[in-house]
Formats: sequence, C-alpha cells, structure tokens
Amino acid sequence: MEEKKPVDCLQMEATLAQQIQALYFKQLGHLPEKVVCNLSNQSLTVVVEHPTTPPERLLIESQKNDLAREFGRNLYRAIEPQLKNLIEEVLKVPVVDLLGSSNSDSERMSIVAVLADKPV
Repeated sequence: MEEKKPVDCLQMEATLAQQIQALYFKQLGHLPEKVVCNLSNQSLTVVVEHPTTPPERLLIESQKNDLAREFGRNLYRAIEPQLKNLIEEVLKVPVVDLLGSSNSDSERMSIVAVLADKPV
C-alpha cells in the first residue's frame, strides 16, 4: 500500500519545482520544460526535463558533444550555490551535499540534495 505524503510536503515539492524552473530562466535564460521534485526523509530528488540551453544545443548540433558537456557542467556549477540556497530557504533545513548529473541523450538533469534533517 502506497503511503500518502502530507499536504505540506506536496506544497514544498511544488514550490521548489516552480522556483527551480524560475532560477533556470533567470540565471540561464532558458525555461526547462518541466521540473519534478520528490522529498523523502533527508533527501530531495529533482528531475529537470529539457535543461539544455541554446548555446549547449548549438554545440551538440555542431558535433561538439564534449564541449557541450563541459559547458553544461560549468553552468551547473555556476548556479549550484543559488540552487542550494533556494532549497534551504524553502525546506528550512541545511543541505549537506548537492549532486547533479545530466544526460544529453534523454534531455534530463537529475539533482540529489542530501539534507541535514527531515524538513517535515
């Protein structure tokens, strides 16, 4: 039997998804198609669909995949502190570790935040 999440947990996930999407647009000039957040105990998983910015897409289309991956990693590193602050503000819990990985083939980015404590 599937356990239902508390309403405040669902609200935090929705708020985070909206604010992460807004952060991408504000900082990178690109609006991801969809952001899905899932809060579980002391971790948060985030899936960003279609996170690839126009410059990354141009590099990929020009067969410069290694350069596109490096560019994408650097973009993530640049917004990572803001992403961490955003998560901490919404969840009101410190982020212990933040891990990001992207897959240009599936056009998804996954982010895992390890939290210092359970937010709800």
